[in-house]
Amino acid sequence: MSPKFKKTDTLFQLLATQASFLVTAADRLSDVINASPADRSTLQQKLHEAEQGADEACHSVLKLVNQSFVLPFDREDLYSLADDLDDVVDLIDEAGDNIVLYKPLTLPDGAKTQIELLQRCAQLTQSHIGNLASINENIREYWVTLNEIENQGDKLYRSMIAELFNGGTDALEVLKIKAVLDALEGALDAFEDLSSTVESIAIKES
Repeated sequence: MSPKFKKTDTLFQLLATQASFLVTAADRLSDVINASPADRSTLQQKLHEAEQGADEACHSVLKLVNQSFVLPFDREDLYSLADDLDDVVDLIDEAGDNIVLYKPLTLPDGAKTQIELLQRCAQLTQSHIGNLASINENIREYWVTLNEIENQGDKLYRSMIAELFNGGTDALEVLKIKAVLDALEGALDAFEDLSSTVESIAIKES
């Protein structure tokens, strides 16, 4: 269900709402990959609903930024922050779509680990976006931790791709699996971009 935004919602409240869809989307992607193939389509629809809610949240943030003369942070940084939050959810949704549409027979165990990393990133981001109104040293810990998680995801991605191409997997199946792994890696990379935007805001405000 899409959130109901009010004119009285502050920018920080709207950003916190937008960030909450990261957690919802990552959790629903986990539901998709852990479900039986027969149940995945229905669960992916729930992920689509989260993506649509995230879009609406992003539009509300951008609208408020556009209409405000006085803002807590640089206008361009706020545009980037809202766009980065939206990009992550879009890529999580893409990963779910690739699982459902391409129907890979099996996925590496590492794919589930990638989703667990996405869930960690989502939870951390939701917590820190909600505290942007009072930037403190914890923000630095946030982007350092996000970078560490993304590096872990990179290593896992490269390992899975190497195994995929070194095995005796059918060529078409390789393409299906790789499409899923690429989307998961893209979502983790997008989290790193998001953390860089948060870092930029924090540095300017320090």
